[in-house]
Amino acid sequence: MRPPRIVMVAGEASGDIHGAALARALRQLAPEAEISGLGGPSMAAAGVDLLCAYDELAVVGVAEVLPKLGHILAVMAQLKGHLGRVRPDLVILIDFPDFNFRIGRAAKKLGLKVLYYISPQLWAWRRGRARQMARFVDALACVFPFEEAFFRRIAPDLPVSFVGHPLLDRPPDPEADEPLPGGRDAQWVGLLPGSRMSEISRLAPLMMAAARIMAAQRPELRFVLPLAPGLDRRRVTPFWAGAPEGLLILDGQAERVMRQARALVVASGTATLQAALAKAPMVVVYKTGKLSYHLGRALIKVDHIAMPNLIFGGGLLTELIQDQATPQAVAAETLAILGDAERRQAILEGLELVRGRLGQPGANQRVARLAMDLIEGNAH
Repeated sequence: MRPPRIVMVAGEASGDIHGAALARALRQLAPEAEISGLGGPSMAAAGVDLLCAYDELAVVGVAEVLPKLGHILAVMAQLKGHLGRVRPDLVILIDFPDFNFRIGRAAKKLGLKVLYYISPQLWAWRRGRARQMARFVDALACVFPFEEAFFRRIAPDLPVSFVGHPLLDRPPDPEADEPLPGGRDAQWVGLLPGSRMSEISRLAPLMMAAARIMAAQRPELRFVLPLAPGLDRRRVTPFWAGAPEGLLILDGQAERVMRQARALVVASGTATLQAALAKAPMVVVYKTGKLSYHLGRALIKVDHIAMPNLIFGGGLLTELIQDQATPQAVAAETLAILGDAERRQAILEGLELVRGRLGQPGANQRVARLAMDLIEGNAH
């Protein structure tokens, strides 16, 4: 009997990290499994045979897709061809819906089984796509507790289960408690402008300008930026122009910064949840192109975009979106966190509640078991 063949598709840095953890969990159940697909350095290190890397696929907004459309379509065609040749026992799609919906439909046309891990946020916008998923997804693994009820209501034919969040399974960084320069009494502010070039280009200059304002008012503050894995320093360095004196740039080490900084300025996305689990008070920012923003604003059905706020059920964290995201506003909100002890304590207590609502560790093991049940024909 041949070993199981699995194709995994992750199109950005967070999906690459979750895909790598899932690949390791799968090999615990099926050590001989042949796992290939689209991903990044984390999945490659976990033994996934990458047909191609996700470089340049991860963009934010409709308008931002157009310049890279040719490359995106070429990668998509390569993956579809791979599915036809390999005929895997299971295709695992990780978030990245605009790309993965097309791969999922192609897989279903080939008669392949599809597991979708980390649900696209259809509860926020384009809710009708939940019914589309039911046509090509054999099982959906959700990582937030409110998602299961949403999909059961909107798409009752879609097999769905809440598996917990994989961030709860990530081993602690052994260097996370190593003090940043200056020791534990240094007043660090962490700047996290995202993992995509489109985010860096818009948010890093904003954060640098805000940091200069903060430094002028609080000269004792120091600023640190943990560079997301996979980013090329040569490409991103121009966006640090005008940074306050002494900006510390680290390769990776986001967890270390989240644990030790007194406050963070964070791009909306997975990093906000990582920071919440590290119990790091933060200001959340987001900017995209004007066209993409106005299109999205017309479609989005939720009051908040930061995941900790959605899980908490209200405005626990300040969100500065698009025109609200000015250097002055970012600086003012961050300084307020640093200077208001009661506000800081309320945020910390709210983040503890968010952690409790994310379920129990073991998400990757549960998804791996679900995957093997689909392969073996035992899924309900």
